[in-house]
Amino acid sequence: MESEEMQDALERAGLTSYQADAYLTLLDLGIAPAVDVAKRSSVPMSQIYKVLDDLEDEGYVETIDREQLHARPRDPVDVLNNLRSYSEVLKDTADEIEDRWKEPHQTDHQMSVVKHQSTIHDRVRSSIAEADHAIELAATIDQVESLLPALRDAHDDGIIVRLSVYNHSASTNVLDELDLDGAALEVRECEIPGPFLAVVDRRHTYFAPNDRSRDPYGVIVNDDILSFIFHWYFQTCLWAVQPQVHTTRDGPLPYISIEEFIQDFIELYWDGVGIHVVAHGWDNNEERMRTVSGPVTNISYTGSEFDTETPSLEQLAGFATVELQTEHGSYSIGGWGAVFEDMEVHELVVADLHLPNPVDGGPVDDVESGGSGPQSADADSPSGDGAGTGRVEDSGTTSSEGSRTN
Repeated sequence: MESEEMQDALERAGLTSYQADAYLTLLDLGIAPAVDVAKRSSVPMSQIYKVLDDLEDEGYVETIDREQLHARPRDPVDVLNNLRSYSEVLKDTADEIEDRWKEPHQTDHQMSVVKHQSTIHDRVRSSIAEADHAIELAATIDQVESLLPALRDAHDDGIIVRLSVYNHSASTNVLDELDLDGAALEVRECEIPGPFLAVVDRRHTYFAPNDRSRDPYGVIVNDDILSFIFHWYFQTCLWAVQPQVHTTRDGPLPYISIEEFIQDFIELYWDGVGIHVVAHGWDNNEERMRTVSGPVTNISYTGSEFDTETPSLEQLAGFATVELQTEHGSYSIGGWGAVFEDMEVHELVVADLHLPNPVDGGPVDDVESGGSGPQSADADSPSGDGAGTGRVEDSGTTSSEGSRTN
């Protein structure tokens, strides 16, 4: 290392230019008269004594009174420790500056644009770890692999994880490339590359263009209304039309989309099958999370009064309402953003199915678990205690963001 670089480093560590020069000179000379130090350095003779006194106070040198003042470097242990400690502080500062540069500006805005897609992936990993209810994720095989530990932890905590994996190689099987056991409740496969997208707890959205984009950037959204737009893109383009390739649960899958429930059960409802459900969500009247259960008494959506076929997502995009009969009377549930219904449902599980009586059309024996209905509840259902009883239950503490608390 050149002397100029060493002097610059000492100055960065807190020494003045004269102090650094005098100290380096003494390292070369060993013990020497003060006047010799001044002659061999840039320190003026008129200031050399004060410079050496200051260095002694700082622990760099010690002075010796002889016929004339001498100085010599002290054992550099303390100096080295100070320099190394200062070096660590600089490194930590550099790391913190880098982190803050990558983070979006802390403002009151509900949407931020970041310059690096790696920031999006890091933020998603943290958001998955803090999830309360549900995660919708669309990503490449490599991206999913990097998030698998976080996804498994979330799945183990009871978080509903719906995963759509981009796989544009016909020769590659997603299940051969990824060990998805315990990572997601359901996995679907997309053959066409698309953007990285994660929607967490209906409020937090993370978006980045696919790898082929010429403009790498990321978008972070912290708003339930804006997140709904991304959810609908996920639902229509990355989920509903894609084939299921994996599930980690035997038996019924909980619905986090009322539209999917209606598509799966509307024909059974028309045929007179008694459908008992357990719904968990945000009660719009009491402004708190709760769980309700009871038989379905009506299903309505755009054009339902004239429909004879399973409705499309396009029809269900306008409005979709399911009415239950609880012990307190009729109770309506709607999907994401529901304001006219009694509940904005976050999770819905089919708890019981009853075949119609062939004589009077009334329900008869229960359909056994895994029977003719698309999904029926088992012992693992989140609210199975109230299944089919027409009960309304509290589910936990009030949560303005609709976080699941049971």
